[in-house]
Amino acid sequence: MKTFLFTLFATALSSFAFAQNQDKVLIRVKYAFSHVPDTTNRENYYRENMMLIAGKNASVYLSYDKIQQDIEARDAFEKQRRQQANVEVPTFTSPPKKKPTNSMEIFYFANQHKFFIKEQLVAFYLTEEKVEKIDWKITADIQVIEGLKCKKATGYFRGRNWTAWFTEELPFSTGPWKLVGLPGLIVDAYDEDSEVSFVFLGLEKIDEKAKPERDISSDYTINKIGSSNVLLETEIQLPSDAIKATPQEIKKLKETRDKDPKKFLKTQMELIGLGGLKQISPGKKMDIPTQIPVFNNPIERSKTLSSNP
Repeated sequence: MKTFLFTLFATALSSFAFAQNQDKVLIRVKYAFSHVPDTTNRENYYRENMMLIAGKNASVYLSYDKIQQDIEARDAFEKQRRQQANVEVPTFTSPPKKKPTNSMEIFYFANQHKFFIKEQLVAFYLTEEKVEKIDWKITADIQVIEGLKCKKATGYFRGRNWTAWFTEELPFSTGPWKLVGLPGLIVDAYDEDSEVSFVFLGLEKIDEKAKPERDISSDYTINKIGSSNVLLETEIQLPSDAIKATPQEIKKLKETRDKDPKKFLKTQMELIGLGGLKQISPGKKMDIPTQIPVFNNPIERSKTLSSNP
């Protein structure tokens, strides 16, 4: 297992020639994502606020809820660090998560016809996926959504029949999740079974000449936690701290994690250079039985190795 992980790490630096591809952020779009993960309980939707950050030729789709949680965590750790400025061995407590969020980020590069999926398994991993062209059929239907004149398109993708409403007023050939390829931003989208939907919540346009924002007055020493800095960034580019892997390798890693979580965590911590950290307090054990949620309805029905938004 350790040999396998370090082999992946050794290939990381050489695999990032494509990390130089970048694009200016021109727009940030928020969506309300909902999904029925269990077809035996159709009233129980998983819901999460998501964000699409797009430029002329690239975009990244990720959890807006996670961005907010990471910002709160960064601020909490910074506050604890300042309170313990004179403590020889400071201790830190993570703020409680209000709700589960998705750590996956989907990068789309239109000119390369590729997706890059960033996923965290303690260390960050990056898998490459060729864009599967959707045969969109644009209809004559028109709808105004939050002041945007939208056209209707339908298409089949990854086992589902999709309806998308897009606007040519925003000439970005991208959309939520992996729904791309229309002559305008996808504003709303849903499948015919009403199991998956992306509902437009609003957008923010970014000046192309804008420079990266940094709150210098706060003087953060903890510069970044997860996606805490995403809303400050003005360029879309692949992460330089991720390890390139294949979907099959990610599947193998997850199987190893599920088989022996403790050993997996130890190896991952060593992989990212934190192998020397020791647990100060194990905390209290809660004798509460955990129920594993049923997941029999992946968004990508036709893919064995699926990637959920």
